[in-house]
Amino acid sequence: MRQFFLVSLFGIILADVMLGLGLTLGPGLSLKNAMLYVLFVALMLEFVLSNRDPLRETWSLHAAWAVLVFYATFTWLAIILLGLHRGYDDVASFIGLKGQLADLFLFLLVYLFGPRDTSNSLKVLWWLIGLLTLVNLVTLVDFLNIPDLGIITERVDGRITGPVREVNQYGAILIFVIPITAGLVLGSSGALRLMFACGATMAVVLLGFTVSRGSYVGLAVGGLFSLYLVRNHVRKASFVKGSIAVLVVVALVAVMVAILNPEGLVKKFDFTGMDLDGISSGRLDMWRRLLTKMSYWPLSFVFGYGWNAYLPLIGIYGDPHSTYLLFWFNLGLVGLGLYSFIVIWIIRYAVTSLRFITEKLKPLVIGFIIGFLALHIALFFVSLYTPWLFIWALIGTILRIIVDDRRELVLNVNKENDEG
Repeated sequence: MRQFFLVSLFGIILADVMLGLGLTLGPGLSLKNAMLYVLFVALMLEFVLSNRDPLRETWSLHAAWAVLVFYATFTWLAIILLGLHRGYDDVASFIGLKGQLADLFLFLLVYLFGPRDTSNSLKVLWWLIGLLTLVNLVTLVDFLNIPDLGIITERVDGRITGPVREVNQYGAILIFVIPITAGLVLGSSGALRLMFACGATMAVVLLGFTVSRGSYVGLAVGGLFSLYLVRNHVRKASFVKGSIAVLVVVALVAVMVAILNPEGLVKKFDFTGMDLDGISSGRLDMWRRLLTKMSYWPLSFVFGYGWNAYLPLIGIYGDPHSTYLLFWFNLGLVGLGLYSFIVIWIIRYAVTSLRFITEKLKPLVIGFIIGFLALHIALFFVSLYTPWLFIWALIGTILRIIVDDRRELVLNVNKENDEG
């Protein structure tokens, strides 16, 4: 039943985002929120009544998230009570704080603590990746008009926006999911392996159609850095075979994109006569405005202008297209440092866990490390909103798999030592 609710919550969010169902029960409350809060309260009651193990291994992660939410709330209150920013929408900002920070923390907790063991977590992960594969299938079918379902919108330049209706955000989701799905291919068999192989291939094709340079850079740089981190856990023969397979797939996708959308491809990679601002699609100008505004009040580099302050202060010029700069502007080095700690903690924990988990799960964990790092390289060039819900649900599920498998190995080793 618990697995059913976790998968259902994920499926409802996907359907709501993709179909625009608008499952709103009131301001700041939706069917998704209601299910999330019920699951969270049920888990908390279970911990209180049954003395269930709270996974002490992840306390540092939870503490950083909690402090980040607290600090963002503190800055929101400061803006309201001191009247700092003209035109600041306190209600909308609070709803955004709840949805973009607090709810993400709850998503992590629910999917981390919901499953009881590795087996249940794997089943949940299979379903979540399966749902994303289904959504990608609908996206590809609709994009290629075989038939035209009228669900996925296409930009005038022919680039695919996906269910989130924004090319760069969709690209960020794909580069996170592709390595994880590839890891599941290597760690499964039979029908599951076939499904995951089709899902990974389809995601690569869709990534090609986004023509998102930031996503391409994220996957390339994040992939190389990840392989360096896990170098002691990857066989040379497997690395060579994998590299050849990746090159073949990338070449085929590049040819396909060049045939179906040559104008969009040429436009994004033709830098003739462009200055740096043109090459960056206007990002440098937005970043310059953001940093200039921060220089007017130097303390903002440390403390930020407050949660969601970017919108009334600079938002008229558009999104900054950088998650890190947005964190820095709103929450200063305090908020950016806390989020950076969360990212580094997850990467370090996943990498060190490769020494303590079973061989069958290593491809999945390595895929997770590649996807997570690729995503956070791409975040230099894109601001994420809706995709975070899916991402943190997957992060929580995979972390639970790692924690449980790592624990089981340690228990077995201790048992053998006791018997010896």
